Amino acid sequence: MKNNLRSRLTVQFVLLFVFLYFSGGAVAIFVFANQLDASLDDELQDLACQILPAVDFPNGAPSLRRWASRAEARHDKLLSTVQVFDRSGTILEEFGPDGYRHLRRGTAIVEESSHEANPVHVRSRFLEIMEAGEKTGYLQVQVSVRQRDDALRQIVLTMVTLSPFLALAVALCGSWFSGNATRPVEEMMNLLRQFVVDAAHEINTPITVIDASVQTLEETFAEQNLTDEILPIITRASHRMRALGESLIVLSRMESPEYQFSVTRLRLREIIEPVVAECEQISRRKQQTLEVETIPDVAIMGHAESLERMLLNLLANAVRYTDAGGMVWLRFEVEGEKLKIIVEDTGIGIPKESLAHVFERFYRVDKSRSREMGGYGLGLSIVKAIVERHNATISVESKVGSGTSFITVMQIAP
Repeated sequence: MKNNLRSRLTVQFVLLFVFLYFSGGAVAIFVFANQLDASLDDELQDLACQILPAVDFPNGAPSLRRWASRAEARHDKLLSTVQVFDRSGTILEEFGPDGYRHLRRGTAIVEESSHEANPVHVRSRFLEIMEAGEKTGYLQVQVSVRQRDDALRQIVLTMVTLSPFLALAVALCGSWFSGNATRPVEEMMNLLRQFVVDAAHEINTPITVIDASVQTLEETFAEQNLTDEILPIITRASHRMRALGESLIVLSRMESPEYQFSVTRLRLREIIEPVVAECEQISRRKQQTLEVETIPDVAIMGHAESLERMLLNLLANAVRYTDAGGMVWLRFEVEGEKLKIIVEDTGIGIPKESLAHVFERFYRVDKSRSREMGGYGLGLSIVKAIVERHNATISVESKVGSGTSFITVMQIAP
């Protein structure tokens, strides 16, 4: 239990870290990109304001040819695209690198590069050109955002590269912290298991005394030709108490990580046949039909006694909650390296809201019927514990009034 709980806490801790890491990183990158765009817009605004006074009107239309000639004479290299548009938005002049040839505020893709694998994205701003209080055109400046994109891409790459190492570090720390956190719980569970085992053993002692006393009384009554209805009741009650004590001991052992049992290679037939023979007698007494499919010729790794108990509990449960004239099936499916053992019946079924609880200790769907039939709510808990100790899985499907299916999936031994 400790290892399972510790592993679950560690996995949840790592998943939470990964979620926060990437969601927080995405938000940070989004904010950082917006700040870079705002900074570029401010720089473009300042650049446009600096160039705007250099616009002249040689033929009545705005032009920057003289400004460009002076810049060329100084051997200035234009890193930004500078464009002049008329009042209708038609481009008149362009200087510097190829840019987006339409008026645009924000990000745009240069048309000449749109068909390329890595098209050029630019950030664009424009100002109105005024002459004698009248708008005569527009001055637009643009700059490539390649460096911005490279910086963002580098940040993302760094985050992705570091994430496995950070996740590993978080997993180690999470495992250590969860181990410390679960230690008191494990100690408490060990005490509880030990208490259950001790209590079950202590129960067996007075039950043995009761059985011996009842047997003595029965012999005495038989010698004196007396009858008493109380003695059979006491006998049945003591048998139930003994069975309860034994079930508690088995369940505590199966749930204890310290308990080890011998695992051997078992033919499936060796486990199934003795259990079926026992259950057939019970089903016949209840006038039911127990139908067993052909047992596959496969082997599994496990503890024979535990697996027999698991199967016996499932079949006995199916027989117990199926009325006279009903059917109980034991079916098998081999899918690759997996073996499915399916116990199905036409019994009373389990309500949907109870399906999640059927494997809990002392849980009974119909308490009055369970007591009437001798159940005490530990059979399926034992089944679940045995299945988990064999690294297998079990699931349940049911519909009230139609029956129930328990599906156990195990690994086939090579």
